[in-house]
Amino acid sequence: MKTIAEFAIRRRWLVIVGWITVIVAAQIIAAAMGGAAYKDTFSLPHTETASVADLLENAGLDNQSGATGTVVLKNAGGAFTGAPAQLAPALAKLCTSGDHVALISTPWQSIDCAKGGATAAGNRQLLNTARGSTTALVSITWENNHFEPENFKHVYDALKRLDSKALQVEFTGNAFQGIGQSQGSGGSVFIGFAAALIILAIVFRTVAATVLPLASAVAALVSGLGFIEILSHVINASNITPYLAELMVIGVGVDYALFIVTRHRRNLRRGMPLGESIVSAINTSGRAVLFAGSTVCVALLGMIALGVSFFNGMAVATALAVGFTMIASLTLLPALLSLFGLKVLTRKHRAAVRAGEFIGESQIGFWARWSQFVGKNRAVIAVISGAVMIVLALPFFSLQLGSSDQGSDPKSSTTRTGYDLIASDFGVGYNSALEAVVSGPGAADQAYLQRVSRALSTQPGIDPGSVSSKPLTRDIAFVSFKTTTSPQSEKTYSLVRHLRSDVLPPLYKGTENRIYTYGETAVNVDFAKVLARKLPLFIGVVVGLSFLLLLLAFRSLVVPLTAAVMNLLAAAGSFGLTVAIFQYGWASEALGGGPGGPIDAWAPVMLFAILFGLSMDYQVFLVSRMHEEWIHTRDNRRAITIGQAETGGIITAAAIIMIAVFLGFLVSPGRPIKIFGLGLASAVFLDAFILRTMLVPSLMHLLGKNNWFFPRWLDRITPHVSVEPPEERPARVSDGTAAHTPPQTPPHDSSNVNV
Repeated sequence: MKTIAEFAIRRRWLVIVGWITVIVAAQIIAAAMGGAAYKDTFSLPHTETASVADLLENAGLDNQSGATGTVVLKNAGGAFTGAPAQLAPALAKLCTSGDHVALISTPWQSIDCAKGGATAAGNRQLLNTARGSTTALVSITWENNHFEPENFKHVYDALKRLDSKALQVEFTGNAFQGIGQSQGSGGSVFIGFAAALIILAIVFRTVAATVLPLASAVAALVSGLGFIEILSHVINASNITPYLAELMVIGVGVDYALFIVTRHRRNLRRGMPLGESIVSAINTSGRAVLFAGSTVCVALLGMIALGVSFFNGMAVATALAVGFTMIASLTLLPALLSLFGLKVLTRKHRAAVRAGEFIGESQIGFWARWSQFVGKNRAVIAVISGAVMIVLALPFFSLQLGSSDQGSDPKSSTTRTGYDLIASDFGVGYNSALEAVVSGPGAADQAYLQRVSRALSTQPGIDPGSVSSKPLTRDIAFVSFKTTTSPQSEKTYSLVRHLRSDVLPPLYKGTENRIYTYGETAVNVDFAKVLARKLPLFIGVVVGLSFLLLLLAFRSLVVPLTAAVMNLLAAAGSFGLTVAIFQYGWASEALGGGPGGPIDAWAPVMLFAILFGLSMDYQVFLVSRMHEEWIHTRDNRRAITIGQAETGGIITAAAIIMIAVFLGFLVSPGRPIKIFGLGLASAVFLDAFILRTMLVPSLMHLLGKNNWFFPRWLDRITPHVSVEPPEERPARVSDGTAAHTPPQTPPHDSSNVNV
């Protein structure tokens, strides 16, 4: 680390120009490759969903499993007596629009775009809903593996033109999720940068120190996004990947730079020459950044262990962006620090340093007083803060994984309007489609299909009038049906599980047939099942690798164990609040998240990966300073007190920036993004203001020297890669503190920039 810092200082213009070159090159190459090629790929190995997908693909029917959307038509003049005159030509154009539309079903006609024509017969199930009703449904299916938002938007734009006073046109279904609503994380990114600017200005009170962390984060963000766009041509990366990368880079980028700049400013005020101060900051705080960033990457890459293709590209790309953030913090930041010189200090402190008036080792201010208070009342604080976290975590044990439906969308959105029209005219269950997929000789046997239909019709929770069968080939048939409960209802999830385990197996047992349950809710059931099954492995991999990293960093068994438990507790507390608000519905409506319902299955995975990484950042920042003091003095109480006093302000300032970024998601439409934002914001708040401020230091005071226990046999067999740079311990004075002799000449100010 020392060598890197010295090179960055000595060749600062080379480093700065090098970063500019990397940024420009990444953007040029990405543009030359046609921009990003984000693609949502979704597979659930060893599930009924995967079995049906393989079955349809092998039969040449893979478009039957493509993305779907529903167009809701409301006739202002009364019940439909036939198709609106303008509908047929508008639907026919969709097949030649280049938007990869595969199938279109209406009550009056069906169109197979691959065959280039329409049939006079409409979908029987859709026809039943249109008879005598003022509402009619049009189902659109896209080609498989073309889950591309621009295709859905083009179809929306084309059909929305049919909307008039006589005919209301609304859109529902997964393909149209979020249509007409603000997309992306632009608002949250702006809020994050604005919050960072304000908080850094309050903390540092000088322009140079305020802009440097932001400059480092921006460099990492722009270069990282460029390389992610390039990477998207090599691996499948989801459309939400750049938003996740922005989120992580803003958060950790500002955190890392804040930690290093704060250490550098303190070094200068204690009389350390400019170059030596930068090198020392990188060699101490920079090492902490390296270990903290590595744990973030481990947490993100741990998502690959889930075996769900949707997460793989996202994990790799976001970890790459975090890697750029670490590199920028350790190379670009020291180069900029050497360029700005003493201007990272306030004018008052700058004048004091130039006059040779240096500060000592003693700690003053709120955090010094608080750290001493925690040390004196460690047992009480540990009990109170631990109890608070446990109470907040209790709702987590009733977590219900699933997927929210569009009944939770904003009331002004077309998806919510369409959902409500369907629910009021046909029932909430008509907002999703479920099928019993028959494979085998029975698919061509009408008597067998009728037997399956009768079995489904008699099941509580299924609308008998909605059951209809449709042979697709000689060996494959669909028996479609609608439920009486909403797609997100636990009753619907229970029905799917009941059909799979109790109702359908007796119908094909002992025959050559097989019957699968397929459709939106069935896919969600499989998704939740896969994640629930793999979640222990995912958590184990992330926690285990992070434990090993911290073990190497701090040469302790207790510190990484404490970190793992605290990080799990932070995640559990956050999940508990999320369940209480969005699943129990305690404040979901007030936040615009609709009524209470299941927590989206992907949310705990994404939240845990991000939260564990961020929590480990704060743990490393806190404990690295404690460890440094412990190495120098072997006084546990002093180490904990000084470590908290010097890092408490940094951690809470960084946390406030992150909380502002995450709370920005609450103003975005859509229940899932609100769950994501609240979960992240609450976790960071609990981590920074309860765990790292109260519970962790109080426990470390109680544990005493046991914090640093490391068996000799383990010390011999593990590589020595410490977060603390190898250097001689300072001399000890009579009061047990480290002696400090400031230099007799002020630090050299090599700055040539006026700020």
